[in-house]
Amino acid sequence: MSRVNIRKFCVAPMMGYTTPHARKLYRILSKKAFLFTEMIHSKTMIHSKTKDLIIENDKENPIALQVGGSEFQDLAECTKIAKTYNYDEINLNIGCPSKAVQKGNFGVCLMKDHKLVKHCLETMLESADIEVSVKCRIGIGKELNYDFFYNFVNEINNSGIRIIYVHARNAILSGISPKNNRTIPLLNYDFVTRIKKEFPHIQFILNGGIDSIDKALSLSKIHDGVMIGRLIQDNPFSLLNIDKLFFNTTTENNICEKIILEYFQYVKKRLHKDTIFRLLSPLLNIFFGFPNSKKFKTEIQSIMKNKKIDVLESLFLQFIDRQQITMNFSTN
Repeated sequence: MSRVNIRKFCVAPMMGYTTPHARKLYRILSKKAFLFTEMIHSKTMIHSKTKDLIIENDKENPIALQVGGSEFQDLAECTKIAKTYNYDEINLNIGCPSKAVQKGNFGVCLMKDHKLVKHCLETMLESADIEVSVKCRIGIGKELNYDFFYNFVNEINNSGIRIIYVHARNAILSGISPKNNRTIPLLNYDFVTRIKKEFPHIQFILNGGIDSIDKALSLSKIHDGVMIGRLIQDNPFSLLNIDKLFFNTTTENNICEKIILEYFQYVKKRLHKDTIFRLLSPLLNIFFGFPNSKKFKTEIQSIMKNKKIDVLESLFLQFIDRQQITMNFSTN
């Protein structure tokens, strides 16, 4: 019997967005999509007094805990934490190009030191019985260099890892913002295709420039899996198609009203732990593209200040009723 590929469709880690609350909404919308936490620095994961709120896993599996850092002992401890919190995988971020990660010597700048990355991964693999993976770029700087990418993968392959998520762009470390690093460096899917042929035993999950579910589905047929971020952030309802299209199953909650009611059950249980704004933020984009949605979001945000959760729930349901929204399974 062939093994099910649980990483056929992944939701990318996004700082400030893939919070526990957003992941809960994503899991309501799709039972199969492979989810990620935000990147969490190793020291925050170990020492923060609020780490339980940051790294909680509320039955969100399949899911990976993403960590940033380069100190062996810290990464070992984080790997044990991932196992304790029932994550399916711990992922080492070697793709983020922000100034903060460069200053802290983690993220994409680690691609300059192949051996250090290998030792980090070896330490993590030895620390706990859990899948360890990497998320990286195809290179650093303005010039594309396949040999650099090959040498990086070849070195970390020797650590024993078998899953690599590849943002198929270089990272430019100066002169452009992290946001522009997601769009300005040229995409090169061919590098990912070539590296797969060199290391067929490794799963390479493609990330970068995948701006529609149709495109994701097409690419998933020639790659081990795909990873999407901003499309899901902007339009969470895109996830309703995923179980059917990528995993040949169906999601029960294909009616907006059911989704809203289930998510508000989650929100009500956590009002003592977090603010209404943080709890409801993931829901504000759920009506992406529908008439009057911008006006509705503005109304909701003003009412959040009153902290009347039942009123807010009623408003979401009224909006659905006014729009007569029943989701269809378009792949766009």
